[in-house]
Amino acid sequence: MDDVTIRILAESKRQKGKAKMKKAILFGCMGAALALTSCGGTTLPVASSDGGGSNSATPLSESESEQGSDSFSSVVTSYQISFYDEAGVLLTKESYEEGEVPAYAYSKADTQEWDYTFLGWSASLNGDVLPSLPAVSGDASYYAVIEETKQQYTITFLTNGGSEVSPIKADYGSQIEKPDDPLKDGYRFIGWAEDAELTETVSWPYTILGNATFYAAYNEKVDIKAYLSTLVGALGQDPFSYIPDSMRPTNSSKIVSEADVTYDFSSFVGVSSIHYGGYGEQWNMVIHNIIQSERFYAVLGLCETATTASVAVFNNYLDSNVSDTADHSIADSDKNYSASLRFADGVLSYTLTMTTGWNLPFFGEVKPQIDMVFDVAKNEKSVRINLTDTNALKYVIGDNSYEFALEYGVEAGSRKATFSVTRDSETGEVDGHIYEFVQLKGKDLVPSCADFYIGDAYASVVGNKASGIIGFSGYINELYSVSDGKLRGYKIREMIKSVTTLTYNTLWFNLNDISGIASTKVLASSGDGTDSSFNPNDVYVNGSSSVFTPAYNTKLGIKTSRKYDIELRKQYWYGYQDEDLCEYETDIPMMFIQDDNDKDTNYSDFSSDMKSVSGINSSVTLSSSYLTKIRADYNTLIDVFVANKDSITGDIITQFIGNAA
Repeated sequence: MDDVTIRILAESKRQKGKAKMKKAILFGCMGAALALTSCGGTTLPVASSDGGGSNSATPLSESESEQGSDSFSSVVTSYQISFYDEAGVLLTKESYEEGEVPAYAYSKADTQEWDYTFLGWSASLNGDVLPSLPAVSGDASYYAVIEETKQQYTITFLTNGGSEVSPIKADYGSQIEKPDDPLKDGYRFIGWAEDAELTETVSWPYTILGNATFYAAYNEKVDIKAYLSTLVGALGQDPFSYIPDSMRPTNSSKIVSEADVTYDFSSFVGVSSIHYGGYGEQWNMVIHNIIQSERFYAVLGLCETATTASVAVFNNYLDSNVSDTADHSIADSDKNYSASLRFADGVLSYTLTMTTGWNLPFFGEVKPQIDMVFDVAKNEKSVRINLTDTNALKYVIGDNSYEFALEYGVEAGSRKATFSVTRDSETGEVDGHIYEFVQLKGKDLVPSCADFYIGDAYASVVGNKASGIIGFSGYINELYSVSDGKLRGYKIREMIKSVTTLTYNTLWFNLNDISGIASTKVLASSGDGTDSSFNPNDVYVNGSSSVFTPAYNTKLGIKTSRKYDIELRKQYWYGYQDEDLCEYETDIPMMFIQDDNDKDTNYSDFSSDMKSVSGINSSVTLSSSYLTKIRADYNTLIDVFVANKDSITGDIITQFIGNAA
C-alpha cells in the first residue's frame, strides 16, 4: 500500500471517530434529560449543589450506573505525531486518533555527488529503522533514515584511430591516473584532450565530477635523423635544375672559344660566319647571378669533411637520446669546426662553423659558417652560407620552388641580387624573377631586374637591362627557342627620359634572319652629317663603300625617327679556359625595324623601303611563329614587369639574407 493510500485511510478513520464522539455527547445529554423527567412527564428531584436537601438525586442502582458508564466510554482521544528529516529538521506535525497508524511520504532529491535512498522511519535521530510505524497510542516523533551513496561516473576514451582504451568508472570526486597510451601506426601519442578539437589538455590525476569523453592527440613520429639527412641533402641543390639544359651556359651549343666570337668589323665580315643566337642581356643577367651563387656553393664542398663528421656525431647522439626534441652542440679542434643541432616545434636547425680561416678565390681570408633550417610542415629547407660581413648567400628550397639572395663585394661597394623560380607541378612551366643592385656606400645604384617564363617551346625574358641610345630608357622582351636555347629576337619599348609620352616600339633581328644582306662592316661614326648620324657607328653592307642608309618617318618634312637600321648589340657566349667556365661578351650587328602602329606602317613597308633607299631586295625570314610570340609577349609581359619592377630593394635583399647565427 503506498503512502498516499495510507494517508487517505487515516483521514477516513479520523472523520469516523469525530462522528462517534458527537454521537456519544448526544447520547450523554439525552441520558441527563431522562434523569430529570419521569416517564409520565413528572419532574424528578434534582440533587443540590451541596449534595444534600430535598433536591438530592436518588442514587442509581448498580445496573443504572453501569448503563451510564457505557455511554461515556465512546469518546475518542487524539495525539500529535511529528515527522523529522534525517538531520532532525521538522517536516510536519499532525493529529492522529488513538489506534490510527500514522504515515508521511518523504524523499530526498539526488545531487551531482550523492544518490539518496529513503529506508524508513526511526523512533530516534540516526536510530534503527522501524519495521513499520505503530498505531497511535500517544504523542510520538519519527525520524527519516536515509542511505547515501556516491554517484558513479564514466570516463570514455576516443582514441582517434589508435588502439582501444577501456572506459574508467569511479565515484564522484575520485582522482584517476592516466591510462596506458594508445598506439597508432606512424604516430606518436602526445596526450588526451577534453574536446574534439584537441585544444583543452587533460591534467592528471583527473578528478571525476561527471561523465566525460577524452580525445587522443598524436604527432607524426619524428625521425630527426631522417630530417637531418634531408636537410644536409639540400646542400647539393642548384637553381640550374629549374632551367632547361639548352638554356644553360654549359650547354654544348653555347660553348665556344674566345676566337669564335671575336670579330674585326673594320673590314667586311660575312653574316654566315657571325655566331648568332647567343644570350641577350636579360637572360645573361639571370645566368650571371646563378654563376655567382655557385661560387658560394663551392664552399660547401670544402666543408664536406666537417659536415660528414658532425652529422655522424649527431646521429649517434640521436640514437641514444630518442625524443621529439633535440638540442646538442659539439666542437672538434682536430677537424677545425664546431656544430650545433636543435629540433623543436617542427623545425630542425643545424649550424656548422669552421674555426680555421681559409683563403678562397674572389673572397680572400674567410671562416665559413653554414646555417641550415628545415621546416617540416612546409617541407621547406633553407641554407645560409656566410663568408664575410659583405659576402653571404641564402637559398630556400620548397617543393616546386627555389629562391636565393646573395651579396658579394666589399663594405664600400657591393652587388646584391635575389633570384626566385617556381615550377608548376602540373604543366611543368617555370616562372622566375631576378633583381640586381649595385650598392655604393649603402645606396642602390643601377638597379636591374628581369622576369622569365619557360614553357615547352619558348623561353621569354622581360627586363630593363639593355644597352641603347644615351638619354633613352626602356624595357625589352627577349625570345628563345627552348629546343636549342638560341636567341630568336626581341622587341624594345624605348622612351626618351625627358619626354615619357614619346615611345618607340622596335623589333630586333639577327642579321641571318634578314635576307638580302650577305656581309657587313662597322666603323666608328665619322660624324660627317650623313643620314646615318643617329647611329653611333657607320655601317656598310654587301661590300658597299657607302654608309648604309635607313628610311625615316617624317613629320612636316622633318625626319623624326628611323624606320629601320643596323646597329651593334651585345650577345653572350661561354667557353672554358683551364677548366674554368668563362663568359664572352661580344658586339654583333643586328637589324631593328620599328613595328607598325596607329599612324606608321614601318614593318609593313620594310621591304619596299629597303628597295627604294638602298636598292636591296630584303625581307624578314624569321619564322612567323617566333614573330607572333615576340609581339604577344611585348603586349602582355612588359606591363606586368613594369608593375612589379620596384617591389624589391637592396634593403629587402639584405633582410632576406639575414645575419650569421
